[in-house]
Amino acid sequence: MKSYNDLDYKQKAALGEKRRKIRVLRRRILIGCAVIGVLFIGFGSFVVAKKLGTDLQEDEIVAYEQPEPEIVEPQPEEEIENFDDVKIEVVINEPDEEEKETKELEKKQEEQKKAEEAKKAEELKKAEEQKKLEEAKKAEELKKAEEEKKAEELKKAEEERLAKEQKEKEEQEALEKAKAEQEKAAQEAAAKANEGPNIKKVIDVSVFQGSIDWAQVAASGVDCAIIRVGLRKSTTGEILEDGNAKYNLSEAAKNGLKVGAYFFSTAATQEEAIEEANWVADYISGYSISLPVVFNCENYEKPTSRQYNLTKDERSNIAMAFLGQIQNRGYTPMFYASRSEMVNNTKWNTSQIEQSYMIWLAWYSKDLSTLETGPNYSGKCSMWQYTDKAIVPGASKPVDMSAAYF
Repeated sequence: MKSYNDLDYKQKAALGEKRRKIRVLRRRILIGCAVIGVLFIGFGSFVVAKKLGTDLQEDEIVAYEQPEPEIVEPQPEEEIENFDDVKIEVVINEPDEEEKETKELEKKQEEQKKAEEAKKAEELKKAEEQKKLEEAKKAEELKKAEEEKKAEELKKAEEERLAKEQKEKEEQEALEKAKAEQEKAAQEAAAKANEGPNIKKVIDVSVFQGSIDWAQVAASGVDCAIIRVGLRKSTTGEILEDGNAKYNLSEAAKNGLKVGAYFFSTAATQEEAIEEANWVADYISGYSISLPVVFNCENYEKPTSRQYNLTKDERSNIAMAFLGQIQNRGYTPMFYASRSEMVNNTKWNTSQIEQSYMIWLAWYSKDLSTLETGPNYSGKCSMWQYTDKAIVPGASKPVDMSAAYF
């Protein structure tokens, strides 16, 4: 038979458990026996006490019934057992060495179990932390990829914008180049048309053309000049003279050009139109005027204009009031407007105005084949302004050029 020390761990544990159970069983048997003994002693005491009480009652009854007491030999009192000194002692065996070893073993097993559980919990914690780190890393990578994608999209959008701007710039340059070529062609065509023997070349100028060398203008073949002499301000209604009017009137006539005049009107009533006409007549009275005096009205549809709320009839009546007063002052009146404003009485009562006054038509047509005979226009036309880009020697800036048919 093997000794206790020769047993392995499991065998020792099983033996220790078996011994422990035997000890527990012994204790329970001892405790049970002690309890039964106590109960038995208590019950016996109760029976003895009850018996003694019954005997005493019988003795009293007999004594009462006999008239004379009998002499009874005293009997020795029955000794009643006293159990007060009885002690119940429960003996609990102290654990022996094997039991101590078993408890130590159980304690070690419990500690080992707790250590394993703690280790497992730590491993789970580390795994969770590793998982969180991996998720954070993945989220960071996704964020970085998204930022790179956005940066790429922004870069692409910027490249597209720059390419679009470059394309628009090139298109604008091409348009400007084409426009410049068209203007140049128009100027060349106008110059060629002006070479015709039946064309009376007329320029109209103001302070915007700066100082003009009228000798060079006359030498270039220009026959006539219509000079702006003044204007009425569209805001205050004040009448002002053109800054170069006096110089232009005198120098143009001095160099042999036939001279006329025009006034930029913003009259809001017929009375103001008559006032303007009288102002012009007084202003040009000291100069040689052989061409018409012109009523010029533009920008009347702008909200800032004094004439903004006027109807077509009201504006037409204002124009005719100016022209009538010019005629009354001894000058030839002429009405100026663009072809689009006058055709079919669009903006002016042209059919009424042309019955009494000369018409100066502004129409910048590319087709100048009819320059000698007049524009393609159904109404009357005494003078055709066919370009505003004419280059004339003596003038530092482009000027309006017209053909006169009177």
